[in-house]
Amino acid sequence: MSRKPWEFENPLCSEIGTELFFLEDRDEKTVFSQEEYKQAQKICFSCSHKTECAEWAIYNEGFGVWGGLTAKDRAQIRRARNINLTVSLTLSTM
Repeated sequence: MSRKPWEFENPLCSEIGTELFFLEDRDEKTVFSQEEYKQAQKICFSCSHKTECAEWAIYNEGFGVWGGLTAKDRAQIRRARNINLTVSLTLSTM
């Protein structure tokens, strides 16, 4: 699990951009339907990097769909495996 998803060879998500995979970034007040998440998951489930991407995200990512797993899915897995999210968000001051 040493590679980061952006180091994968030709991941399917790289062909369409990131907006679909980060629905919660669009508008904090919007409630997203399961159908919107399923669109992103369908792409992930067809990708040869699905498992590697999902495992990386379980340990490193709090937002978005990665390897077909939503943020909620990954949080449940982390709780079950007793894993703490290792990413720290850094805010820069201007």
